[in-house]
Amino acid sequence: MTETTTYLSPNGQDTTRGDGPATRLLVATVEGVATLRRETPDSSWAVTDRSLTDRHVGALLFEPVSGKLFAGAHLDGGLWVSDDGTGAGWRQVTGGLDRPHIYSLAARRIGDAVTIFAGTQPAALYRSDDFGDTWIELASLRDVPGTDKWSFPPPPHIAHVKSTVFHPDRPTTIFALVEQGALLKSVDDGRSWIELTSYTDPDDEAYRDTHRLIIGNDDSNVFFLATGEGLYRSGDGGETWDHLTRRGEQMGYPDFLFFDPRDENVVFLGGASLNPGRWRTEGLADSRILRSADAGKTWVELDQGLPKPVVSAFEAVTLHHWDGGMMLVIGTATGEIYSSENDGASWTCIADDLAPVSKDHHHIAFLPPERAERAMAARRA
Repeated sequence: MTETTTYLSPNGQDTTRGDGPATRLLVATVEGVATLRRETPDSSWAVTDRSLTDRHVGALLFEPVSGKLFAGAHLDGGLWVSDDGTGAGWRQVTGGLDRPHIYSLAARRIGDAVTIFAGTQPAALYRSDDFGDTWIELASLRDVPGTDKWSFPPPPHIAHVKSTVFHPDRPTTIFALVEQGALLKSVDDGRSWIELTSYTDPDDEAYRDTHRLIIGNDDSNVFFLATGEGLYRSGDGGETWDHLTRRGEQMGYPDFLFFDPRDENVVFLGGASLNPGRWRTEGLADSRILRSADAGKTWVELDQGLPKPVVSAFEAVTLHHWDGGMMLVIGTATGEIYSSENDGASWTCIADDLAPVSKDHHHIAFLPPERAERAMAARRA
C-alpha cells in the first residue's frame, strides 16, 4: 500500500492533498521530527521514527518537484534537508543563509520554476531558486519604514517572519507577516515592499501582531487575517477590513486559518481564548477550533473529543484533503496530537507522549515552574 503523507509544524506547510486519508504523519517537535504511521485509515497510529532529535524543529516543508523535505529549526538550529523526502537522513543547508534561526518555510511554483522562501529571526526573508542549495536575502523587506518598531514581547524581543503567502492569481505578489510588526506586500517578486496598515487600530495592545493570512481561490479579493488582536476579514483585497473576533472573546488569539477546499464560505479557525502573556501567568491557553459556514459571520466550536478546557496551546494545525474527504490534525505544546476525519465534528487523540510541538518558546508556559525557569535560562545562555 502506498503511503499518503501529511506534515504538522507550527510555521511550515499546513495543507496537503492526496489520493485518500493520510497514513503517514511527520511532526515537528522541540526534539526533532517524529514520524507516525498507520497501516490503513482504520488502524491506530504509532510512532515509527525520530530524527534531528538535537534540534527544535518549527517548520516542515515537502517540495514535490524535487522530492526534498526541508526542516527549519529554532535557536540557531539552521535549515536541514532530507533529499529523499522521508526524513530518514538529513544534511544541513548553509549557502547564503546567514541567519540560522529558521522560523518559517513556504514554497511557490510558477510553471516549471520552484522558489522556496525561508523566514528568519531576526526578521528577514530569504529565497532559493535551486531547491535550497543556495539562498539570497530579500533585503528590501527590512527597508520599509517602521522596522525600528518591530519586536516580540518575550525577551530578547526580536521579531521574526512568521509566514509567507502568495497571491493565487498573481504569484509574484508576496505577503510577509512579521510577528510583531507588519503585514508586508510585494508586487514585484520581493524586490520592494509596502506595509498594509488598514486593519490596524491605535488602541490595539499588540502592535501589528500578524499570524496568518489566507486568500480565496474562488474570489481572490477575500482575505482572512489572524492576529494577536483577533481575526479580520477583507472583501476588497486588503484595502478595508472587518474585525470579526477580538481579545477577550471566544477566540481572542487566533493562529491558524483554513478554507474548506470544497466550499470557501466555510472557514476553520484555530487558536486560544487567552493570549500568551496569560499562558505564562495562568498555565492555561483554553485552546479551541471554530468553524464558520457563512464566511466568518458566525462561528461554532468543534470540541467533541477534546479536553474541556484544553489547557495547552494548539501550536500546529494542518489540513489534508482528498476527493470526498478532509482530515484536520492538531499538535499541542504538551505533545498531544489530535485528528478529525469528519470535518471537525469529533476528535481523536492519536498520540499523547510526543515532545512538545512548539513555536519557539511557547511550550515553556506549560512546564512545571522549576523546569520552565531552567528552560528560559538555557535559551538566554
